[in-house]
Amino acid sequence: MSNLSQTPASDGMGLDEELRMLKVRELQLERRRLQLAKENGLVFYNPHPGQDAFHRAGGRKYRMVRCGNRYGKSTMGAAEDVAWLKGERVWIPKSDPARYIGIPQRPVKGLVITTDWDKVDEIWTSQRGDSPGKIWKFLNINEVKSTKRNHSGAIEQIELVNGSQLRFDTVESFKKNPMGSESSDWDFIHIDEPCPEAMFKANARGLMDRGGSAWFTMTPLSEFWINDLFFPRQGQPSIFSSDKIWAAQGSTEENPYLTAEAIQDFVKLLNPEEVECRLNGIPLELSGLVYKNFSYKKHVLQELPKGWKDYNTPPTNYITYAALDPHPQTPHAVLFVAVAPTGQRFIYDELFVKAAPQDLVTLILHKLKNRFHVSVKCDPWVWQDDPITGSSLAELYFQLGLYVEKASKSKTHGILKMQGEFQKDDIFVSPNLTRFLYEINRYCYDKENKPIDKDDHLMECMYRIFINDPIWFDPDSSSMPISAESITKTELNLPDYSTLD
Repeated sequence: MSNLSQTPASDGMGLDEELRMLKVRELQLERRRLQLAKENGLVFYNPHPGQDAFHRAGGRKYRMVRCGNRYGKSTMGAAEDVAWLKGERVWIPKSDPARYIGIPQRPVKGLVITTDWDKVDEIWTSQRGDSPGKIWKFLNINEVKSTKRNHSGAIEQIELVNGSQLRFDTVESFKKNPMGSESSDWDFIHIDEPCPEAMFKANARGLMDRGGSAWFTMTPLSEFWINDLFFPRQGQPSIFSSDKIWAAQGSTEENPYLTAEAIQDFVKLLNPEEVECRLNGIPLELSGLVYKNFSYKKHVLQELPKGWKDYNTPPTNYITYAALDPHPQTPHAVLFVAVAPTGQRFIYDELFVKAAPQDLVTLILHKLKNRFHVSVKCDPWVWQDDPITGSSLAELYFQLGLYVEKASKSKTHGILKMQGEFQKDDIFVSPNLTRFLYEINRYCYDKENKPIDKDDHLMECMYRIFINDPIWFDPDSSSMPISAESITKTELNLPDYSTLD
């Protein structure tokens, strides 16, 4: 009977020797992998989902990620910078359009803006020690034709063999010499830390010649004007059209390479306002934001839904809801919500205009044309009778063909309701609702923990619609209740204003 324990191993080696050789081979392969990663860092770049969404939005002319510390913003930005220099996002498969989207297929000129030259050297271009700057993690030195250092010894320019160029500039330098940013043209500008508005405008002039793009990756501790580029202030026209911008908010907790313990140790060092900014990416000026769980990335439509004509025109088989917040002096606010047969809710259109009652009604009815809609929610004050005429604004709306019913005044209930709604996955906002996005990104609590009664008109319209749970129903088999305040068109024998063009 043979003794299996004495059976010779293959190739005449013992089992222990085979295991040793396998371990040696594993070490050799790991060393080779590390060497390849060092030489081809961009190929081995593995973005987390938030970073990946930023790269895939590369077709947009302007991108912003406002994020917490250690989100990976500089790493993400450096990878995008080098991808543009090389002409492709090499970590994405060639069959995926995102590999090339937005990147010119020619040598490019790019600019990175950060705080000072010490940061440029420390974070971006250092060639000392075992932890090189982020550029060298993604750019092979063999791809570099030349580098240029400035007076402080930091690398301020990198030229690649393929003809692409990358330059660095700092807020510190701009403050000393504002005119130094006026002279060049760029294919891209990457703002890695908040910079003065004048500095961006000076450099942005250089984007015109090359049809360039810009991206902002930052923790928003200062320079609130950057937020306003994407969400304009009241009275300021939108600089960017919706098809050219992309914005997202990122939390430190999204970085899968950080432990929960490490994050909590950091949080203990912060006050509540700093937590919102340094952990969740909310601008420091907005530390008391009411709808903190509203996410541009999650809730704002990134592409046109199937069957929609444009972002303001959903299919006519959706059920439409609207709310009106009229004012004697400030612009009137109107918000429109459409509910799909699937139950998804879309905040799809808005009005924020100064207009006489007749003109306002015409505008509203035009937007409701050919749509099945319920009575428009309206601020209760419009039912107050005028002491001279004895009639109310609500009656005038009825006479003009707009049927309104009293909206809820329970702001606290409405806010709690909407905070819950934004936790769901079935509520979306059209990207070109500039006034709505302006308000929701600034709607804050005051020091007494009360919502600030300013720039909140569409916020009131929103909760007044959603507080009654807008749903889809089949108009042919359902009958909507008519409130005691409503008057039908038939009773008034009025013309059909909904046919206005």
